[in-house]
Amino acid sequence: MAEESQALIRFEQGWAQDGISEDGLPRFVETVRIIKSVPPFTQVAYVATEQDFIDYPAPYEAFRKTQASRHLAPVEGGFPLALWPVVSVAQHKMLAARDIFTIEQLAKVRPDQNTPGEFKELAERARQMISLSQELGKFEAMLLDRNGQIEALQEQVKELRGTIQAQEGIINSLKSRVA
Repeated sequence: MAEESQALIRFEQGWAQDGISEDGLPRFVETVRIIKSVPPFTQVAYVATEQDFIDYPAPYEAFRKTQASRHLAPVEGGFPLALWPVVSVAQHKMLAARDIFTIEQLAKVRPDQNTPGEFKELAERARQMISLSQELGKFEAMLLDRNGQIEALQEQVKELRGTIQAQEGIINSLKSRVA
């Protein structure tokens, strides 16, 4: 285990060149980088090793939560915060550290809880978005119903045109017999 020090540790997504592809352009692979800093002037960054993950579990866990929140697979079924333009990158990282990954989870945060002030405003905006999206769902259902009615009416019009053409044929054949 590493010694406790004054160094600030953080992990971030990185990349490294992985040769040249068939078209002659460089190929890259994703990596995890570790940044060790001792303010104000010393900072070291390099590709993280397995030992770094073991030595610094808390910063690595915060990094993993942030990375998990970027994936679009629904956590609890909901709209991912990564796609909501209201949330800044810093707010997204703070929410991910608190295991909040969707707008629905954020909407459940109540003002009486011990939460930072900016989360209270974001939670209120999330509740407003959910209520608006529910109203939009009603309109979407109405539009789908209307479209279904229009299709049924168009089918009836086709049938009626066919009936009219058949009756006009009968009338014309009767007129030709009379004449």
